[in-house]
Amino acid sequence: MDLVELRTQFPVTQQYAYLNHASVAALPTPVIDAMGRYLAARSHRGSEALVEWDDRLERIRQVAARFIGAHRDEIIFTGSISHGLNIVAAGLDWRAGDNVLCAETEFPANIYPWTNLRRRGIEVRFVPVYGNRILVADVVNGMDTRTRLVAISFVEFCTGYRNDLDALAQVCHERGALLCVDGIQGMGALCFSAEEVPVDFVAAHAAKWMLGPIGAAFLYVRRELLSCLDPVMTGWRAVVHRDDYCCYDSPLREGGERFEPGSPYVAGLVGMQAAIELLLSAGLDRIEERIFSLTDYLIEGLRTHRCEITSPVAHRRERSGIVCFRHPVVDPETLARRLHAEGVIISVRGDVIRVSPHFYNTEDDLQRLLDALPK
Repeated sequence: MDLVELRTQFPVTQQYAYLNHASVAALPTPVIDAMGRYLAARSHRGSEALVEWDDRLERIRQVAARFIGAHRDEIIFTGSISHGLNIVAAGLDWRAGDNVLCAETEFPANIYPWTNLRRRGIEVRFVPVYGNRILVADVVNGMDTRTRLVAISFVEFCTGYRNDLDALAQVCHERGALLCVDGIQGMGALCFSAEEVPVDFVAAHAAKWMLGPIGAAFLYVRRELLSCLDPVMTGWRAVVHRDDYCCYDSPLREGGERFEPGSPYVAGLVGMQAAIELLLSAGLDRIEERIFSLTDYLIEGLRTHRCEITSPVAHRRERSGIVCFRHPVVDPETLARRLHAEGVIISVRGDVIRVSPHFYNTEDDLQRLLDALPK
């Protein structure tokens, strides 16, 4: 599909230069329409609207698997990044004295599932960050024979730094450790395939770059590891004979469904499906190229305004859809209010402005930001 034509499916463009996808997406029309149809069916037909429930969920699972380059058995529906990561953290067979490595710049969703393990005798170590980069060598230096897992983001939320997942997967597996990725700041903006990048776990949430609703998410688990995770939460939908309500000794299902204890947020998953299908129709490779083109334009413009760009941007392999900067004169909070008054939506993270355009944005959107900067 033509990317310019797809812009018409984002009503937010009628009012704002919306450059805040690292925070939360403005929902496109196909997502709203899909969720609306489902909710209208529930409203008009009640339980009759659930006749094809399982078939619909299976289609959504297959779409999510296609999106991430996985098998449908490797997809677990969740409600958030935290939910997905807690499935991993609570499900692994830890031994007191094991350790987990995290980075200093991780979002808390990728910290607390691991620090919660301290009560079980698990050590959480933090990899230092230099120049807003997480070096693979520093991850290696933090590992030892008791390192069970490295938990890291695809893209760091406060810097936009894109971690080298290929290299991290290699060093983890060479040392007998697992690699668990918070994918929320990369999925939907950057190309990724679990078939090509041998990570062990990836938590994804539709609410940001995937352009979907809040509360619709999934966890990818490499198939060989499904049996290694203890399903610490279970329920009626996790078992084989789930429609035999009085059978209380049904075995668990074999695939990712065994980790889904109860009724899912179907309306959200329907919206997530529509969002993924929109992304796939646009082409994930074209989306990534377009985002890099837009951030190139932004970076050049910020430099002409003497702004300090704090995101690592020298090498494409380190870049993402996030560009963070400081203005030479105006503090971030004041500048954010000024931009908002001009209809430019961004975020403040610490002492920087964070800008995160998506493929449907234009150079004119970015120019609105640049024109609003104090001279």
